[in-house]
Amino acid sequence: MNLKDKLLTHGYDHIDILLVDEEANQTTVPDITLHKVTDLEYKLYLDPETITYHLNEEDPYFEAEQSDEEGESKKVKGFVLEW
Repeated sequence: MNLKDKLLTHGYDHIDILLVDEEANQTTVPDITLHKVTDLEYKLYLDPETITYHLNEEDPYFEAEQSDEEGESKKVKGFVLEW
C-alpha cells in the first residue's frame, strides 16, 4: 500500500505535510487533497521502499529517505497536519 492509500485508510483527505530532515531543516508541503494526487511519493521526492508509518501516534508521521536535487539521499520525517 502506498503513502496516499495508507493516509486515506487512516481517514485523511485534505492535509499539509511538514517535512523535517536530519539537520532539522523544515519544509511544509501545503494543501494536499489526497484523492486528487496520483503519486504522493514522487511529489515529495521519497523512496517508496524506505517509508515507515507511525500514523497511530498522537502526532502522526512517516519516515523515509528523500532525494535532493543532486541525487543525495537524506532521512526525513513527514508530519501529517490535518485540516
